[in-house]
Amino acid sequence: MINELSESRLEDLKNDKFFSDLIINRGIEKEFFRVDKNGYISKRPHPISLGSALTNRYITTDFAEAQLELVTPVFTKIDDLHDFLLKLHVFVSQNIDSDEMLWPFSMPPHIQNESDINIGFYHQSNIGLLKHVYRKGLRVRYGATMQCVSGMHYNFSVDKHSLNKLVNAYSQAEYNDIYLGLIRNFKRLFWFVLCEFGQTNVVDKSFVQGRSHKLDELNKKDMFLKDATSLRMSEIGYVSKAQKNLNVKYNSLEEFLANIKDAITIPYSDFKQKGLLDNNGDYHQISDGIIQIENEYYDSIRPKRASEVGLRPFDQLKKFGIEYLEVRGIDIDSNEETGISKYHIQFLDLILIYCLISQSPKITDTEKLNIDKNDLEAVYAGRNPNTFLSFESGEMSIKNAKTLVYRDLMLLAKYFNDSEKIIDSINFVKNYNKAMLPSNTFHEDGVMRAHEVTELLRKHNNNKFANIKEEAELSLKRLSDINENSFEEMNKFVKNYNESI
Repeated sequence: MINELSESRLEDLKNDKFFSDLIINRGIEKEFFRVDKNGYISKRPHPISLGSALTNRYITTDFAEAQLELVTPVFTKIDDLHDFLLKLHVFVSQNIDSDEMLWPFSMPPHIQNESDINIGFYHQSNIGLLKHVYRKGLRVRYGATMQCVSGMHYNFSVDKHSLNKLVNAYSQAEYNDIYLGLIRNFKRLFWFVLCEFGQTNVVDKSFVQGRSHKLDELNKKDMFLKDATSLRMSEIGYVSKAQKNLNVKYNSLEEFLANIKDAITIPYSDFKQKGLLDNNGDYHQISDGIIQIENEYYDSIRPKRASEVGLRPFDQLKKFGIEYLEVRGIDIDSNEETGISKYHIQFLDLILIYCLISQSPKITDTEKLNIDKNDLEAVYAGRNPNTFLSFESGEMSIKNAKTLVYRDLMLLAKYFNDSEKIIDSINFVKNYNKAMLPSNTFHEDGVMRAHEVTELLRKHNNNKFANIKEEAELSLKRLSDINENSFEEMNKFVKNYNESI
């Protein structure tokens, strides 16, 4: 993919002190479930001891009421980021009911009845109802089971002082272009990320019940694909066939925003047929476009801007430009208490810097098709070394393609001040065992691991996260300060939400 990463280019960056002065800003968002003692998704509401899901900056919910989402602040050091993520896990484990556990996998446990999955509810207010209706829309469009897939989101940016060594003019337009170049290269390399971070090649049969799929039977309760890397990112996972029509190539910010606006505002026949209102006259979709709002756009990586009060994501990007990138294609690692190791974080940083400093031509329609094909090959057969990809202007086995990427990453690693630590992360990830099948069934292994991890977390010393506890308490006060809206006001807010985009 990226064959222009020459040693002369790296030497120039080194002489310009790019590597020695490099500052990376990192944050993590992790989704996972609260489950009962038998491993089934909890039917209980979001615990008040964790604060308000609407206003807590660190602990919220995703699709389901029992689907926690932990959000770290931004850190410049990996150790600090990982430590905070661990503290969030410890706090949660000690502030949920004693008979509940934390599910350790990206794929959900056995789902007894899809209708029992309670979607997130936030507050009797305009914004609270909007978030709830958005989730109702996801259920209407894709079903609740598909929405129960969880994962890690990695937020990444480079300090402007470091970016300025890569651009011609210190302007937001230049920053937009260089981040879009990173995104394009990451899309070109996403097959590699799937291979090295994929942890989901087995699913409980309940996850695919009533749906077409390409999986084989592993046992009486599970389906699998021997060579799959991340079924979470497959056609049965957190994807949308409708969104393939958007043909997003990230060649310019203006083009990307136009794609998103069209996706929200132009009715899509399948979703239009479902209507904006349910049989009771209540909203169950925000719009009937390919996506209801910006957050419904699924991709392995997305351009982002930190929230400004009163501005939606589309307007933030349009007005202020790209501030950071959200990497979304990372499975939860059940071997780690936090779901991700420090080695994997370091390795992900290296991949992203590799994508940042390498040349990144615009993606053509033909290359877009090849990128999508590579992703599917890696998802379904990435563990087979003889799987072929479109790579470096030809066809190449995934084994040989990975060898070339690792060669470049090893070369790049040697230019960092802490090169030994980065090389250690390369070797760790390269030799990491990702082809695990359950000892019993997927659900039974999940219950055992959930019990083990939750108990380990509960035994941690609990006097080191006063700020997390304080945030939970403050979030309840913030919630109480939000005015409740009438039914008519909330419906009007939902109806009008997309009119100004």
